[in-house]
Amino acid sequence: MLNGISVGLGLACLTAIVGALAGMPAAITAASGASTASVADTVCAPQAKPQQMLPAVVSTLLVTTLVALSHASPLCLTLVVLLTTFSSIFWMAWGKRGGPQTFVMILTLVFQMAAFSQQPMSLAQAGQHILWVGLGAVGMALWSMLSIRVLARRYRTLALADSLQALAGMMRSQAQWTRSHQQGHIDGQREALLALIAQQAGIADVFQSARDLLYSQAGTSGCTTLTRRQIEGLIHTVNLRDVVQSCQLDLDRLPDHAEAQQVVARVAGQLLTLADQLDRMALCWRTNRAWTPPTSPDITWPDALDTHPVLASLGRRCRHMQALVALIAQSHDDTHQAAHHPEQDTILLTLVSPTQWTWSPLKAQLQRSSPVLRYALRATLAMACADGLAHVLPWTSHPHWLLMTVAVVMRGNLEQTLARRDARVQGTLVGCLIASALLSSAGHTAWLFLALAIALSLAHGFVLINYRVTAAAGAVLALVQGHLFSPTSHPALLDAAERLGDTLIGAALAWAFSYVLPSWERQQLPRLAQRLMQAQTHYTHHALRWHLAHPRSSRRSLARREVYDVLWLLSQSLQRMGKEPRRNQAWAPALEALLVHSNRLISQLSAIKGLLTVRYQELDEAIVAPALQQAEAQIRASLQGEATPAIPSPAQPTSTARHPAQVTTSLPDDTSPIPEADSPRLTGDLNHWLLLRLAQTVEEARQLNLAVASLRSDHETL
Repeated sequence: MLNGISVGLGLACLTAIVGALAGMPAAITAASGASTASVADTVCAPQAKPQQMLPAVVSTLLVTTLVALSHASPLCLTLVVLLTTFSSIFWMAWGKRGGPQTFVMILTLVFQMAAFSQQPMSLAQAGQHILWVGLGAVGMALWSMLSIRVLARRYRTLALADSLQALAGMMRSQAQWTRSHQQGHIDGQREALLALIAQQAGIADVFQSARDLLYSQAGTSGCTTLTRRQIEGLIHTVNLRDVVQSCQLDLDRLPDHAEAQQVVARVAGQLLTLADQLDRMALCWRTNRAWTPPTSPDITWPDALDTHPVLASLGRRCRHMQALVALIAQSHDDTHQAAHHPEQDTILLTLVSPTQWTWSPLKAQLQRSSPVLRYALRATLAMACADGLAHVLPWTSHPHWLLMTVAVVMRGNLEQTLARRDARVQGTLVGCLIASALLSSAGHTAWLFLALAIALSLAHGFVLINYRVTAAAGAVLALVQGHLFSPTSHPALLDAAERLGDTLIGAALAWAFSYVLPSWERQQLPRLAQRLMQAQTHYTHHALRWHLAHPRSSRRSLARREVYDVLWLLSQSLQRMGKEPRRNQAWAPALEALLVHSNRLISQLSAIKGLLTVRYQELDEAIVAPALQQAEAQIRASLQGEATPAIPSPAQPTSTARHPAQVTTSLPDDTSPIPEADSPRLTGDLNHWLLLRLAQTVEEARQLNLAVASLRSDHETL
């Protein structure tokens, strides 16, 4: 919303300046260029803003020039429409940051078709029009690069607050799932677990947005004391996510007595208590209030906590969560001096999303099976149909409206297209009513420009929050801007009816063409599954070495981020699969199993990572080191689909070991059962506990490999 207000204010200032110096026609033309370029002005670090705005300015000028050169010939204009549509979709090859660039080209196409459809322009008039559009685009780009300098500090604060709130929401969901597990509610447990997995994976996107804003300042002149404290708080928040996730483990291995159930209830209570604290911390960051430590007493634990290793492990994880929450709270203290390590700055910068427009993502999409290429072809065919239909409808004054609806409703997958279809129709209906009332009652043109600025702010701010608001604001923008271009045209109600009719037809066309050259989710599953196995292999390598000093590099954090990124994509695939034809849903059970076992593997690795980091000094290195090496080899073999290597059992502890008790150090092979909680092998000895955890991790890797094999088998069969 803050970004949207900034864009609206920039449009208002630019329009007022151009209007005062060159008159209203020039101001209207410049406003069209500023509006389209503003689409690329999204929240980012100051260093990334030029890479955002430069392509938007170039695209605006290029598409405007093409429309100006072809507007006198319907055939040439149609070719420009198809060329612009096809090429704009390929910005999606760069993922999330390419989306706004796609819409810059589409919106420019629509706005300039509207401008040139009002009256024929001579070559000189068209050149002057292009210059004013370019001036508006350049002016908005300069405004965005100046405004980010003012807003960057606030963006960083809000990003950290968003991360805290997202983690608090995940902790509440996990507490609810823990209680249902404790109460033995089998029905719905799997659905609740899948929803929790999707939420855990989705947090990775929130964390990455915060990393991009905060970590990008590491080692720069903009890295103030406040920024260092916020970076420290984000690092602790990400680590807390791992500890919280590890609290899902061992709930099915608890001893069968009342005190064990009390411990589980207290774990759920601890999650809720800490979630409330994180929410209050987020509010303190947002409102710049001082953090007040909680006055409620710590949760008491039953005596059984110290007598059973599973319960003791749960208690340790809860205390670890408390310690991390305390560190996060400490980062909010103005008197706290965050530690500054220059070598850490280099690592943090590698975790920032790329901002350069390299060719490799585009080259990867230039193949027949590419979802981006199929999306581009599908959208181009839909736009061709819409362009032809627009010239034979009873109303032909705004053919670009039909094109606009098709372009914004059709998405890369059916689930998002259906959601956009409904939101577009509902929002347009509301927007047409608002615009009709506004045009009927507004007097001076200045009020209409103010309405344009407000509508642009709302459309920009709500595009990722509630597209209905964006669609309503877009309808106001189109109708008011059309009135400003040609104030003596149709009555407001007639234009509003035409806008609504074009929206209904365009939404239907986008829906229908979603079944042409479709990219069903099942087509991407083998590739994503392979990417997940590679990511899990890399993360396992680093997680089992997290306690060592020498591998403290960006690669281990990148490995963890890659796992969560792929899990998020797979979770989205499972969700979108529910909207696809029934025959495409046959892969859902195998995909669910893959998500569950991958989530358990991450949880096991998080627990091992925490144990090695916090309590490594209590372990017997003669036992632990070879056990970690053997476990990694077995996990890697499972994830890569190889036979488990025969590795000799680690040596027994020597007489100088810190824990001289005789223990069995060999891990079970692929067919060995996992020790139960009451097994004699599971004692209070921390070495035994690590060996058990490693055995469970090896088993989860084997189960994950079986789930991937099942997914591939189903894909080949069907």
